[in-house]
Amino acid sequence: MQIGDLVKIKYIMDQVYVGVLVDIREKREIFSEKYGVTHTATYLYVLCNDNIEVLDKEDCIVQVINEDR
Repeated sequence: MQIGDLVKIKYIMDQVYVGVLVDIREKREIFSEKYGVTHTATYLYVLCNDNIEVLDKEDCIVQVINEDR
C-alpha cells in the first residue's frame, strides 16, 4: 500500500470508503504522562467524493483495488 493506490476501506460500524490514498502519516501520542508511555498511530488520508477522510489504520480493514506502480 502506497500513496496513489486506489483503496477500499471498511471502517468502524461498517462504513465503507473507496478512494485514492493521498497520504500516510504516523503520529506519536502520549498514552500515559505519568509513566512516559507513548503510542504510535498511523493515519490514512483518503480522497473520496471530493473530501479527504482521515482514518486510523488500527480501526480499518484496507483492500488495495489498483496499485499505482
